[in-house]
Amino acid sequence: QALRRAITNLIENALRYAGAPPELEIGSDQGRPTIRVLDRGPGIPEADIERVKRPFTRLESARSNTKGSGLGLAIVDRIVRGQNGEFRLTPRQGGGLTASIHLRATTKA
Repeated sequence: QALRRAITNLIENALRYAGAPPELEIGSDQGRPTIRVLDRGPGIPEADIERVKRPFTRLESARSNTKGSGLGLAIVDRIVRGQNGEFRLTPRQGGGLTASIHLRATTKA
């Protein structure tokens, strides 16, 4: 349930700021399950990437254009870290953002 909430938050965030449906990629990266949500919205400046993962943080540009509490990305970060995973935000070339969840590698018994 928690991971579903994290993915839903990323998709809702992309829809809110990009205004168009995001791309969703599911795969693996070096044996780690990975989920990526790619949008063509305004993106997040590199200098603000870590800051927007903190609760109640909204960038000035977001405050004037959309409603929100500034909790969505903080919740994603907390859920993913609770799963021993990593949550990354990466600006896309040409505009937009890639939000990715990298989970702990699974091992077969």
